[in-house]
Amino acid sequence: MFPHLHLHTWFSFGFGASSPEALAEAAAERGIPTLAATDTNTVAGVVELQAACEAAGVRPILGAHLSHGGEEAVVLAEDERGWGAACRAVTGVAWAERAGPFALAAQLATDRQGLCVLVRSPELLERLVRLSGPEGLWAELVPGRERHATLAAARRLGVPAVVTNATVMAHPEDWSRHRLLVAIGENGTLEVEGRRSKVEGNPLTAHRSPLTGRTGARNPT
Repeated sequence: MFPHLHLHTWFSFGFGASSPEALAEAAAERGIPTLAATDTNTVAGVVELQAACEAAGVRPILGAHLSHGGEEAVVLAEDERGWGAACRAVTGVAWAERAGPFALAAQLATDRQGLCVLVRSPELLERLVRLSGPEGLWAELVPGRERHATLAAARRLGVPAVVTNATVMAHPEDWSRHRLLVAIGENGTLEVEGRRSKVEGNPLTAHRSPLTGRTGARNPT
């Protein structure tokens, strides 16, 4: 069964639509063996997701979705060293404006021991390979046209690829709540957000899947 390595709980404020408990319970019901805690620029929800997964008999993986300066990556901790590296990266993003210049590529190039780093952007993937080699790097393939360029870059660079759904909700019926949260977070309207969500390849559309046992689930529009 497909493991979910890129997952947003409601600790991804203005984006994730479901609680850690709802996601863990849905995973157990659908036979999904693994859930990764990858909220955007925070590890605030990892304790709750880990507890919920353990109660439901699902394997938790701790990590985060990092987004800064037009670059983004998912980091998954393999061990204590990786967890420390993930926390330092999250802290670097949080303090970027107050502590001076911060570049996500530079952070991950110099401090990713014990991490699996999933990268969607061909440009960022190439930059990281050039700066520090391919070890610990994975090309993230998310439903949408951009995955073809990512896969081509991965093959050219000798980096393995992994498929994710970038899940934001436990159930398809949570789609309306997700749309509302995004509209609030963007200080926009449901009408505008709905039009943007139908544009394939828009950054918003890449994170719209419910928790399923397969890849490439269509948006429940």
